Amino acid sequence: MNWVKQKYDILLLAVATLLLVSNAGWIAMNRMEPVQVQAALTVPKENAIPSLDLDAVRQAAALADSPAKWKSSSDLPAGTPERGSLLVSRRYLLKDGKLIDPLAEGSDQLHPPITNDWLLANGLDYTDMNIKEKDADGDGFSNLEEFEKKTNPNDPKDAPASFNKLKLVGFKPVPFRLEFKGDPSGEGKEFQINLKDLKGSARSQYRKIGEQIEGAPYKILKYEAKPGPNGVNASGDLSELTVQNTETGDSIVLIFNKETNDPTSFGTFRNLLALGDADFTLKKGEEFTIKPDTTRKLKLVDITPAKAQIRDISTGDIFSVLSTDSSSP
Repeated sequence: MNWVKQKYDILLLAVATLLLVSNAGWIAMNRMEPVQVQAALTVPKENAIPSLDLDAVRQAAALADSPAKWKSSSDLPAGTPERGSLLVSRRYLLKDGKLIDPLAEGSDQLHPPITNDWLLANGLDYTDMNIKEKDADGDGFSNLEEFEKKTNPNDPKDAPASFNKLKLVGFKPVPFRLEFKGDPSGEGKEFQINLKDLKGSARSQYRKIGEQIEGAPYKILKYEAKPGPNGVNASGDLSELTVQNTETGDSIVLIFNKETNDPTSFGTFRNLLALGDADFTLKKGEEFTIKPDTTRKLKLVDITPAKAQIRDISTGDIFSVLSTDSSSP
């Protein structure tokens, strides 16, 4: 220890010398490394710069000139589901204390029986609480009626049949009484019929199978003998004569010596699509057309105070027209 103290300056000089030699060696080694790295590199055979593929650049330039635009529901083709608004959440509606997302599959119906999907597909405002009663295309049919008939609520040319807008506003039966008085010859060839609401010689007539009754819209269809205990044309005879109303197509069975009533009925109807005088009267069995669909031929086949039965002649389909006083079919 004493030696260190005595030779302190010599020791300090030795340490400094060692550091100086170390630094010099480190500097020399660094100066030699770039030469070694450069020597290891491969010199290219030619200096030509390869051509660039500019297709990606051109595509990017085209996109920059025509940037994508956010489209609102009004800009989209008809039937395109709503996607919401840019940077805005989809609309949720509060119904009966519950939040409903109309765009979610299986969500509660906002305006039953109309489905949310149908409203969205047709671009209708499902936030309008009166949307069922609205007439989007002005064809006279509400959105609810268009939904029920599976027609396009945005196209007035695609509308339910006009007869769906008929209402029965009046009913008037006009009775017509008939009575089968028997088979005078007893051979089932000619039959006596009394028509109690006719006057003069036409009141009592004799007709064969297939013949038309004079002064009344009836034709003899068939005869079935059902003798009673005293035979035919006598007390207890239950023989039947079937006649057909040629105006309505209905068959009526007349029993010997019993009066039968066939009411020839009239109905007054109101066309809710017509302007001005919308009421008209039809006789049971009468054919008719209604505006605006005058190409469709219809026939009144039956009528009661509560409803009328209308047949589409071209298809044979029968539908009911309810009275304005009736709330159910």
